Amino acid sequence: MNNRPKDLITAVLFIALGLAAVLLLIPSGVVVPGSVSIPALSPDFWPYTIAWGVILSSAFLLVEALALKVPGGGEEDDTEDAQYNLETLPATLRTVILTFALFLFYYVLTHLGIVASSIVLMPAMMLFFGEQNWKFILPLSILIPIGLYLFFLHAAGIPMPLGIFENLL
Repeated sequence: MNNRPKDLITAVLFIALGLAAVLLLIPSGVVVPGSVSIPALSPDFWPYTIAWGVILSSAFLLVEALALKVPGGGEEDDTEDAQYNLETLPATLRTVILTFALFLFYYVLTHLGIVASSIVLMPAMMLFFGEQNWKFILPLSILIPIGLYLFFLHAAGIPMPLGIFENLL
């Protein structure tokens, strides 16, 4: 299926929204006191980070939509039909499964802590949404929660709950 026009429109739209946020909305809507010593604690840090993330990911989508070849109608691989496809599940069921997983994550978070819970949730969600490359799943599922924990602990000075692992660190 050719999604190139949709991808192009989506990429351009979100680049424009991200630029509008960076150039207009954040500067005019977020009041920043002059006495913030840690940049991560500044009120405009996360809005700018998210806006630049939207711009960057949209730029990648734009490059991908412009650069990748679109296969013809008869070049589909038959083995792809036999593999897991998220779109085969009804939308309501996907939403229910995702909501249940997030509520379960919230419950487990209080017992195992944010790092261990995230290390379990991330590969489950990656597999649920169709990622099959374990070279991506395992490192990302371990490094991202640990990296975010260390960032919040050391850079932002915000301790995160570790649950039963509190005494180990």
